[in-house]
Amino acid sequence: MTEAEVKRIVAETVEQTLLTLGVDTEDPIELQKDLAHLRAWRESMETVRKQSLITAVGIIVAGVIGLIWLAMKGQGHG
Repeated sequence: MTEAEVKRIVAETVEQTLLTLGVDTEDPIELQKDLAHLRAWRESMETVRKQSLITAVGIIVAGVIGLIWLAMKGQGHG
């Protein structure tokens, strides 16, 4: 088998795989745009996840500080 035949078989296999996945192999720019959109979506979801974690930790810390303050306030009057 020649190198040209191997390249042809690989190219056909890749094209068939992409077609099976629903990728339009005739318009690679659209695929690039779709992948860029997916990357932007993933990055924004990571940012939301990180901010949610920071908010949750902040709420928990504020709650603990509030409980400590209430406990100290209650002991001062007792």
